[in-house]
Amino acid sequence: MSNATTVHSASTKTFLWVCMGPVLVFLIVVAVAPLTLAMVDSFRELSMTSLTKRGAFIGLDNYRDLIGTDSHFYGAILHTAVLMAIAVPLEFVFGLMIALWINRQFTGRRLVLTVLMIPTMIAPVVVGMIWRFFLMPSFGVLTVYLNRLGLFEESTVFSESLTAFGALIIIDIWEWTPFIMLIMLAGLSAMPRAPIEAATIDGASRWQILRHVQIPLLRPLIIIALMLRAIDASKIFDTIYVLTGGGPGDATEVIASFAYRTNFLKWDLGYGAAICLVLAFASLVVAAIFYKIVSGKPAPTGAS
Repeated sequence: MSNATTVHSASTKTFLWVCMGPVLVFLIVVAVAPLTLAMVDSFRELSMTSLTKRGAFIGLDNYRDLIGTDSHFYGAILHTAVLMAIAVPLEFVFGLMIALWINRQFTGRRLVLTVLMIPTMIAPVVVGMIWRFFLMPSFGVLTVYLNRLGLFEESTVFSESLTAFGALIIIDIWEWTPFIMLIMLAGLSAMPRAPIEAATIDGASRWQILRHVQIPLLRPLIIIALMLRAIDASKIFDTIYVLTGGGPGDATEVIASFAYRTNFLKWDLGYGAAICLVLAFASLVVAAIFYKIVSGKPAPTGAS
């Protein structure tokens, strides 16, 4: 019996490895290999436009220049951090408010939910094109109304640093608030009714129920939603590329567009690889912080 069990266990492991083999090969090809190549290139002086930069090994010079002397890099980090610090919390607040409003039965609920999800279901490039059309000088749908209010009559939204950055924040909120809303709505729909009913019987107001019952129960989902949005916002590129290209000047240049400009406009591949790896490391740090928050304190199971 033991020999048969051993043979069965070995055949099961072999079958599992055969099933996982194609997936592992795929992951190696699309993830591990490019990451390894990027790490190697980040230690080289490699450029497609300079004959003197032919791939010589230079150690940590790219990282030293990037972190030590590149002011554009820190400007891109600042813009990325400001966008995350403003857009992500507002997306959470609006998403939670909409989820609370839609978490009830009313006529046309499914239709309303479908319409609300449209911005998130649209590709970011298409989102950029839509808002570029809305804010087109003189002829844009929104520009016409802004002009009637006396705004942007001799300039455009994207021609001034402050308004361009503000517009990008508003567009990001419009696009990704439904994502937060959907996660919060899922949590509210699956939430046990007993704590809420007990709090209602005790005379708690809707705000007290939200603050002391619903939000604590939603805490794991809130952290996960904020983590996903923070990581995604740190890599925003498509919309900015379509709308401003990082301009005017470098007022809306974020870390992803800075990496793109370094790699594919300047063709400084070694330096660009270092930028991408720093971005990946920062994303891992953000994920680790959020994971620590989630695993450090379990959510309450009921109301006191």
